[in-house]
Amino acid sequence: MTIELDLYQKIRRLYLVDKLSQREIARLLNVSRKTIKKYCNGGMMPDARKVYVKEETPLRQAVEAEILKMLEENKTAPHKQQLTAKSIWEHLKKQKGFNIGESTVRNYVRELRVKKPEVFIPLEFEPGEAMEFDWGDAYAYLAGVKTKISVFCSVLPYSYGIYASVYPNKSNLSFFMGHIKAFEFFTGVPLRCIYDNLKSAVLEGSGKDAVKQESFKKLEAHYAFEGVFCNSAAGWEKGAVENLVAIIRKIAFTPMPKVNDFHELQEHVTQKCLEYCETHRLRDREKSIKKMLDEERRHLLSLPAVPLDPARIVVQVLVHSDLTVRFDGIKYSVPASLAGQYVTLKVTPFHVLIYHQGELIYTHKKALHKQDHQYIPEHYLEILENKPRAIKNAIPLKKGVMPKELSEFTRLNHSGDKNEQLMQILMLGRTIEQEKLLWAVKQANSTGSPTYDLVCFYLSISISKVEKIASPVTVDQVDLKQYDQLIMGGEIVHET
Repeated sequence: MTIELDLYQKIRRLYLVDKLSQREIARLLNVSRKTIKKYCNGGMMPDARKVYVKEETPLRQAVEAEILKMLEENKTAPHKQQLTAKSIWEHLKKQKGFNIGESTVRNYVRELRVKKPEVFIPLEFEPGEAMEFDWGDAYAYLAGVKTKISVFCSVLPYSYGIYASVYPNKSNLSFFMGHIKAFEFFTGVPLRCIYDNLKSAVLEGSGKDAVKQESFKKLEAHYAFEGVFCNSAAGWEKGAVENLVAIIRKIAFTPMPKVNDFHELQEHVTQKCLEYCETHRLRDREKSIKKMLDEERRHLLSLPAVPLDPARIVVQVLVHSDLTVRFDGIKYSVPASLAGQYVTLKVTPFHVLIYHQGELIYTHKKALHKQDHQYIPEHYLEILENKPRAIKNAIPLKKGVMPKELSEFTRLNHSGDKNEQLMQILMLGRTIEQEKLLWAVKQANSTGSPTYDLVCFYLSISISKVEKIASPVTVDQVDLKQYDQLIMGGEIVHET
């Protein structure tokens, strides 16, 4: 029986203050002795609910173990083929022989499906002791195209100084470059770097049993830090970085940045990280991030005299007859003189550098999408001169990589021979400085109907201006001595 608070107070007062027996209190208040016994000694409040303890019977334990197994397998099943509570009950009853009701199984499934949050053990680090890393994803507009960005996040858990670098993917090259940029941003290296078991760094195993990649060992040795890998499903071992991806998304990718390329995006992200480190203060810290980061920088290891070059070297790649080499399914053009020869590629997250006999021949921007072949029109000029009938349909002229002024020229020029005109402009580039030539193309584009003749017209104007400015002006110096003598009233003496 549940009683009101006023009645509970009377029972307690009569029992403690007036020293009445339970029998007398029951008679006086016209309440059963069972109720008086329940509440008189203060062992239970009137609004207290009975606690029901879940009964762990052998049947329940066996059923729950089977359900957990099925739910785990269910995670990887296609969405339309995932098990429902009813199908689990039918499986338990028909395949496993459990005599259990459907509603009971539904309750078990509901309880077991509840996602429990991962718990963390609070950690404390000394200044310069550690840096934590993790990958995340965000979106940005690159040259007007919504693009998925891989974000390599780093944090110093003592000061909570943060930094992030951006890449087109989570390759080993990006992983190593992310370290180098982070160390340079913080102007030093910690004693330990802490990770999940990233494939970029670990061959196999986890935690203290992790087997490190040879390329990671090289990074580790050059910067003199110790790589530490978390045990499987032990995110608390690097708790500081767990919220960092969300912080970077909030400060640098909300709203979605609109930039021309990765270089501009990196400048934006770096600036936002700087602002966060300069102005932010953690709720449970007495000092600001800036003050703690200034202190921590003094405890970091010095950077090596020369930064590690993480570029991947691809040895001996054949130059095909279309003047291209292939890397990751993308074609990159080279000068015509190298057709049929072997060259060496040096690949970074953003560039493909082409070497021949130790000499750098050309540096391409690394393509971000399949079929985004990198044809440089200048590489094909010599061949096009000898095969003029190919000019109209030449892919290097139609889809080649060229300055925006030339791309705009081909867009605005509606002549049937616009490729021939583009070819002629490119030929001018052999004798005219690129800056001057592109200025003339830009002026021609501003008319709305650019042509090769207009480009030549503006070039002639540019050249004539330069000649006028460059022409020396001779000024004859006048002897003013005689004039001074006249002013002073003196007599002019003529020299013979």
